[in-house]
Amino acid sequence: MLAALVMTLGMTSACSSSVVNEDGTITLRLVSGLSSQHGWYVGTVEPWMDRVVELTDGKVEFETFTGGELIETPEESEAIMNGAADVALMMPIYSPDQFPLSEVTMLPLQYSDPMIMTTAWQALLQSDVELDNGKTFYESMFGEKGMKVWPVGEGGAYAISTTGKTLESVDDVESLALRTPSRIQEMYAANTNFSSVTMPAVEMFDALSKGAFDGAFYSIADWSGYGFQDLFTYTVTDINFGHFNGLIGMSEETWNELPADVQDAMEQALQEVIFDGAQLWVDRQAEMIEYSEANGGTFKSFHDLPADVQDKMLGGINQTWTDYVTTLEDQGEPGESLAKLWSELIVEAGGEVPEGIDVLQ
Repeated sequence: MLAALVMTLGMTSACSSSVVNEDGTITLRLVSGLSSQHGWYVGTVEPWMDRVVELTDGKVEFETFTGGELIETPEESEAIMNGAADVALMMPIYSPDQFPLSEVTMLPLQYSDPMIMTTAWQALLQSDVELDNGKTFYESMFGEKGMKVWPVGEGGAYAISTTGKTLESVDDVESLALRTPSRIQEMYAANTNFSSVTMPAVEMFDALSKGAFDGAFYSIADWSGYGFQDLFTYTVTDINFGHFNGLIGMSEETWNELPADVQDAMEQALQEVIFDGAQLWVDRQAEMIEYSEANGGTFKSFHDLPADVQDKMLGGINQTWTDYVTTLEDQGEPGESLAKLWSELIVEAGGEVPEGIDVLQ
């Protein structure tokens, strides 16, 4: 125990020192609880790092630790603030106590895709609109915490996928047990009368393999990141259960230590790679559907489900928006103004929000 403590303290101390070396080069330790094959890493983080190295003529180099090798999910944000890492691939939705407004992207939508989501998420982070608390979204979630963050190329909409259970009746819906990625899906499950289990995606494969629950809310495009393409055999499409979001982040202390030309290179590199990162998810979804269908998987359009099943599933969406807003407002957060801003940004990006959402009226 003592040896482990000494090692941890030594590592933290080393990471807290200057990232600028004596010869002027810069070494940044980047961590991710996700694997190096995950779409965010392959599509955005890795190309971003490569481009930063190119733009700085090799002055910047990265040491990478993925797959929970150094830091596990959802501890990435803490790692950049306590000095255990310089840069991290962050998933703020997994920490609603720290980032309560970040779950807004998980609200069900009428239509969107990775390009729309990436555009809207980036616009939300860059928005100068002050919410009810007098602060922008970025200030509320990251600036006040001393963080510098960028969006990654975002993935596809979440769908309901199961290991075989079909949804042909209201009883089928109400007897579901699904893994939920955020409080919003938990709210939807409660409003639609089925069971939910909340856990990080990295823990799902074993649980699904053992039959701990029927399936999950998950992005089809991200199946291959965890091997789910060999577990999910039934998916309901054409109903959107929101998008998970990710960020590249560092502390403002580390950011401010970087020379201006390196900061410019990081900003430029992100803009050059972010939509290629979103396109990767578009391509992966097509690949996953083709693979699954070739191996007996079924994709059922929501519009082809029985009418009473459609009514049941749609019935929970309006209340879920209301419940999320109410939860935030009860916590002293600007829930209503955030929901309205997000809906506007989605529409501006080419998406659609569900009709008749009470909190948007």
